Amino acid sequence: MSSIRGDKYLKGFISGNKAVIKDLYTVLFPKVKRYIERNSGTDGDAKDVFQDALMLTYQKLKTNTFRLDCSLTTYIFAVSRYIWMNNLRKKGKVLLYQELPEIKSVLSSDIIEEIHANERHLLYQKYFLKLGEQCQQLLLLFFSGKSMKEIATEMNYSLGYTRKKKFKCKQQLLAMIESDPVFKELSAGDENERIA
Repeated sequence: MSSIRGDKYLKGFISGNKAVIKDLYTVLFPKVKRYIERNSGTDGDAKDVFQDALMLTYQKLKTNTFRLDCSLTTYIFAVSRYIWMNNLRKKGKVLLYQELPEIKSVLSSDIIEEIHANERHLLYQKYFLKLGEQCQQLLLLFFSGKSMKEIATEMNYSLGYTRKKKFKCKQQLLAMIESDPVFKELSAGDENERIA
């Protein structure tokens, strides 16, 4: 793994160099896969988690405000483990090889928050797609910054009906999200992070 520690590999990863990314898959993925399989996971789980960890690390490094205090592989492995631990915690499973203190020392609170934000976004998307077509369209217009008057005109509604419909659509979406056990787990996790 020492081959990926150099600055050249870090720059290559940030620039999307295929050779560096292939090297990461060759060198690091087997270690992530082994860890996940030892902790109730499958090969498919490992691939998904590794992809997520690479994307989150890439996004973090592209901000230019993040300073990596360890090797790239150590960081990506720590992100992978944290994502997998989060998945297991949400499913109520216990880890066999839990290494939380080591992971927390490598990961910044920013990346942990990004992992949680990504989970919240996926939860939002899941239930947004379960809304009716009119609710989806109305909320998309609202979230894009259009005024209620513009939305009413575009959807051929009265202004009063548009306001009432937006309120009902938002309430329906929130009710579905808040009834999901993952939302409850994320909310409890956020509360625990604030207390710690």
